[in-house]
Amino acid sequence: MTKNNENPLKDHFLYSFLNPESIAVFGASDSFLDNMGAMQLRNIIAGGFPKEKIFPVHLSLDKVQGIKAYKSILDLPEDITPDLAFIILRPGIVPNVMEECGQKGIKRVIITSGGFREVGPDGVKLSQKISEIAKKYDMRFIGPNCLGVYNGWYGYPEKKQANFNTMWIYVTPERGNISIAAHSGTVASHLFWYCKEIGVKIGKSLSIGNEDDIDLVDFLEYFKNDNQTSVIGLYLEEIKRGKEFVKLVKEITPKKPIVAIYAGGTESSTRSIMGHTGSIAGEDKIFEAVFKETGIISTFSIKDFLYYLRTFSHGIIPKGNRLGIISDSGGSAAMMAKAAEIYGLKVPEFSEELKSKLKDFVPSVANIDNPLDLTFQFNQYNLYVKIPKLMMNSGEVDGIVLYAVFGFEEIFDVIKNSGGKSYDKFAITDKMMKGIYLKPIQRLVKKKSIPIFYIGPQGYSNSWVREFIKSDIPIFNLWDMPVKAFSVLARYGEYCRNKS
Repeated sequence: MTKNNENPLKDHFLYSFLNPESIAVFGASDSFLDNMGAMQLRNIIAGGFPKEKIFPVHLSLDKVQGIKAYKSILDLPEDITPDLAFIILRPGIVPNVMEECGQKGIKRVIITSGGFREVGPDGVKLSQKISEIAKKYDMRFIGPNCLGVYNGWYGYPEKKQANFNTMWIYVTPERGNISIAAHSGTVASHLFWYCKEIGVKIGKSLSIGNEDDIDLVDFLEYFKNDNQTSVIGLYLEEIKRGKEFVKLVKEITPKKPIVAIYAGGTESSTRSIMGHTGSIAGEDKIFEAVFKETGIISTFSIKDFLYYLRTFSHGIIPKGNRLGIISDSGGSAAMMAKAAEIYGLKVPEFSEELKSKLKDFVPSVANIDNPLDLTFQFNQYNLYVKIPKLMMNSGEVDGIVLYAVFGFEEIFDVIKNSGGKSYDKFAITDKMMKGIYLKPIQRLVKKKSIPIFYIGPQGYSNSWVREFIKSDIPIFNLWDMPVKAFSVLARYGEYCRNKS
């Protein structure tokens, strides 16, 4: 996480989209689930936005969710001009509403409404009309056909827990240093549930829709200089300004990794994209060539996308591609070793000197090599601290995967339920375990830039695993993904070294 997270880019035109002090909302009601605008307004309020700075506009309601409503934006008092207009209306109404917003002096607009270029010629005409109105009044707008923005840093540092969320999903991720820009509102917001489960901490997520005014390059320019953003995720259906995109991304990637999904490239996906945002999708080979040239990490898997973002968010970039594997299972060790080589990593055999040092800290039945198959290891301090420390100080590995880490709660429960002796006096809290086992080695991880990926097969709901997630320590529930994640780290590190 970057240290200085206060007040970034206040002079950038996108800042007021993410940090408005006041907002006019068109299309919200008091409905529960059958009105998207109602749900979006509810999220804005729940995030800590001051109610006195929200101005609902509704033709028939005097109040919307307890807030005074106005028949028209022009009915607001003369001395009140909202920073942002948020429009969730039928597409045919949008031009008239934008015209009135322009007359009122509003300079920033988010248009959630669909039914523009993605529906054909009539929609294209509507798109042209709103663009003309925006130019007439010197307005900038996001959309149409989008869900808007999520800013987990809203009001920071004065507001410690606030957010600005125009999405309709009733959940927000934990705040972090990842920023996402997506042509899909689903990618920009539906992922929040899974993010909370696996510890993907998002600071900003932007649904950019049809890009009739503000486009991907604009958002990337903002992220480039945003000290709240260390990692960037993109979901792409097209790139409008190709030359500017390539030039800008080449400036960004040596400092901030970018992970991208390109959704086009096949006949069926192109048909889907045309009906989604109206974009013209290009061939996979073109986009893959652009990604390779600019250092973008690409994937077609949404699961990989999230894990890669989480991996980069920890900020530890290895100096090479040599992987050390520690396991209490021969099967998982063999699978990890094979995966490592398939992904272009090295699993070097340990030197005799390192093997000799490890011998004092592993069971007598252990296979002392790489992978290091412990078979069984009850000495937790050796597992978490002594063994990884020896491997890191040896200079023979650039990263470590450690399988398996276990919490003790369920073990003690089974002992009690089976009629065994109570071990309550030996139990230590997860917080104490973190202080004993994790903090010492994490200092060495940062000092040497050698990441350790842990695997906790008890799953993400386990209290011990949750301690890793709370502490931004990379942990996985199975053993395939950590090897894959280290491979993209190593590839990115090589790219950066070649560019320096």
